[in-house]
Amino acid sequence: MVLLVRYGELTLKSPYVRRQLEDRLAANVQDMLAADGVEGIVRTERGRFFVHTDDEPKALRALRRVFGVVSVSPAKEVPSALEALTPAAVASARDVLEPGLSFAIRARRSGQHPYTSQDLGRALGQAVRDAIPGVTVDLDAPDREIHVEVRGPKAYVFHVIVDGPGGLPLGSQGEVLAIAEDNAGMVATWLLMRRGCRARVAGQEPYSGALRRWNPRLQTVDVGSASELFGVAAEKGLPLVLPSRTDNAMQGDSKPFVLRPLSGLSNEEIEGFARRIRTS
Repeated sequence: MVLLVRYGELTLKSPYVRRQLEDRLAANVQDMLAADGVEGIVRTERGRFFVHTDDEPKALRALRRVFGVVSVSPAKEVPSALEALTPAAVASARDVLEPGLSFAIRARRSGQHPYTSQDLGRALGQAVRDAIPGVTVDLDAPDREIHVEVRGPKAYVFHVIVDGPGGLPLGSQGEVLAIAEDNAGMVATWLLMRRGCRARVAGQEPYSGALRRWNPRLQTVDVGSASELFGVAAEKGLPLVLPSRTDNAMQGDSKPFVLRPLSGLSNEEIEGFARRIRTS
């Protein structure tokens, strides 16, 4: 088994920028695995990372907290020849199908092969129907989906897709100073981290601890008051992340650039993000 890791908006960048972001994301994957005590090898192909590890469940939990990762799937890696791919697809189908359920084969491929994606879907769908009597094909609204991704000489078969946080790799953008003294502050900081910013956080447990699960190298700042924090941000030339969706009074002549990522979010959305930050 291998963990198939997908990323999204990195693919929209220019080749040079994309390569930099992919390198940063690969390094962050390794850092998160190491922080969680997981040994793994990260292999990069265009548009995908592949993580080989002996502790798949723990690695999967770690990858869900890597910014830039859109989704992860535990997959079986097999040769792309149809005679090797077919039994793997049938075995995956047996894990999730039983008589009376409908299914669909979602096949995609890149490279040169003696079959098209449509040919592959039809052949594997028929093999599943032959192997599991009583199941039906429904391409529009199936009960279960079996995914097959063919990339050159190898193919990957899976039926589980676990969401990641998406966004940009941590450290690919600038640095910010953030206040995380409550759920709103924690969420505001997390949203900037998801856009690739490294955050120096003023705050206490459990909020800074929850954020450290998403960045094992999180730095904290010890300040005594909000006005002191404004001064630190202005002195260091760092944008200041504020949880408030209204103006805050700033003392003194030096005023830092302020970011308010919670603008436009409802209280329910903020609480939803807070639960995700703590439980992922």
